Amino acid sequence: MFVATLSATAAEVFTYIGYILLALVGLMIMIVVHEFGHYIAGKLLHFKIEEFAIGFGPALFKRRNKKTGELFSIRAFPIGGFCGFYEEDSDTEDKEGFNSHKPWQRLIVLFSGALFNFLSAILIITIYFTAYGQLLPVITKTYDVNGEANVFQAGDVILAVDGKQVNIMTQDDYEAVFADADNGVTVKVLRDGKAVKITVEKGSYTLPAEDNDGVEETKTGMGIRYGLSSVKLGFFRAFGRSFGFSFFIVFKILASLGALFTGKIGLEAAGGTVTVIKTMADVSAGGFGNFLYVMAIISANLAVMNLLPIPSLDGSRMVFTLIEMIFRKPVPRKVEAVIHTVGLVLIVLLAVFLDIFHLVKT
Repeated sequence: MFVATLSATAAEVFTYIGYILLALVGLMIMIVVHEFGHYIAGKLLHFKIEEFAIGFGPALFKRRNKKTGELFSIRAFPIGGFCGFYEEDSDTEDKEGFNSHKPWQRLIVLFSGALFNFLSAILIITIYFTAYGQLLPVITKTYDVNGEANVFQAGDVILAVDGKQVNIMTQDDYEAVFADADNGVTVKVLRDGKAVKITVEKGSYTLPAEDNDGVEETKTGMGIRYGLSSVKLGFFRAFGRSFGFSFFIVFKILASLGALFTGKIGLEAAGGTVTVIKTMADVSAGGFGNFLYVMAIISANLAVMNLLPIPSLDGSRMVFTLIEMIFRKPVPRKVEAVIHTVGLVLIVLLAVFLDIFHLVKT
């Protein structure tokens, strides 16, 4: 009995280690995609690139392109990576130096990392909606309104209300589907695989006793009941909806950040790198679909976070570049470098603090 229990425990441990490794790979892919965005933009705009690295720390593998002089490396610690531009933080007059390029070119290079994260989120969401489905409201029952047959049908999937795409992530989103709907509202539904637009009028309907705790009741409304279901979408419909869903995620992230700063939500809603990996590992235990879903959310999260004007992040570097464009003179590079270094240290300390906070809380 003891041996069997020990074997089961060992199997669970190794399985969870596998999920952690999968989470590490997922996080690494998202970071590499981000850095690849910088790399592609840099190549297109003829920036000199010294190194493209996957991971940090000592190099395990290095290869230099003899034609361009670029170094590709894989490093020991699989968290992060970088695209190193020539003379990136210096004030050199060398025309190949990063800061010797025009400000608008640097802005494009800096923005491209977040752009690639956002595009990868769209790709992952498209795959997810196609293979696993989008969580959407589905009409489960209808009642005659004002004595006439309901315009909805059981099985209708709600895609949009008054032209606004329906997206569900939280209970609030579910409850708000028809919150602002009034008479004459146009609802786009998926019915038998085809998108159909219907105009809904509110009215009087009877809720039978079997659907209302044994009491028959007359109500005013649309005469429907609906629940949530994962609805698989065709590739092109999934692709079209992925844009709206990606922006929806971005809105949710910004709203959460605002709530965090105002104290409406606690620190338990935030986390460092270790917390992110643990979350991804826990979610992965629910299947590859869950892993993809979290990958999409974190990809969008990386895009948003990197564009915030926080020292050491791309958003802050873009602010300094904009200052240079406006005043025709850059902030002293040494001053900017110190600000970014201090910002990086603070971000690392915050990440460690949040991870310890989560560890203590659990």
